[in-house]
Amino acid sequence: MVNDFVYLSSLISHEGGSEAEILRRIGIARNCFSLLDKNIWKSHIRTDTKVLLYRIYILPVLLYGCETWTITKSIAKRIDAFDTWCLRKILRIPYTQHTTNETVRDITCCSPVSETVKTHRLRFFGHLSRTAPEEDHHRIIATALRPPADWRRPPGCPRITWLRTVDEDVHPLNLCPYCMEEG
Repeated sequence: MVNDFVYLSSLISHEGGSEAEILRRIGIARNCFSLLDKNIWKSHIRTDTKVLLYRIYILPVLLYGCETWTITKSIAKRIDAFDTWCLRKILRIPYTQHTTNETVRDITCCSPVSETVKTHRLRFFGHLSRTAPEEDHHRIIATALRPPADWRRPPGCPRITWLRTVDEDVHPLNLCPYCMEEG
């Protein structure tokens, strides 16, 4: 029971953000990537096979639980920087060679991991919004999306919440997150 509390307290910081958990996941994924350095990444296996192995074995370690992350722009840059670092190691591109990140992504046919996180988050939100209205999580989201008129955010509470992140994800798609219809 105590171990569960310690683990849960490491998932969400006292500000309500996910930065500590995301940095922990990046560290675990970096360690997994390093363990395969000699046998896979520096071997003579074809590059497309290495990229496939990266997507199968490293990305799930990084993205575990990403549906619930609240991500700032700086954290998204850190996630994408780790992804690009891995892809450059797979392609054996040294730091001295001036190759753009777009070129690396074109060679490997990989989209940025921050886009994958966004896709997972929207899929999870869609799952939650389609549940029965009697379910607890459905009522919580409905209340959070339409708080009472007299409610104000207390000082010191996190400004970036999961629902605000979802709202930012849905806004460029020209969808209303409150009703999930166009508008």
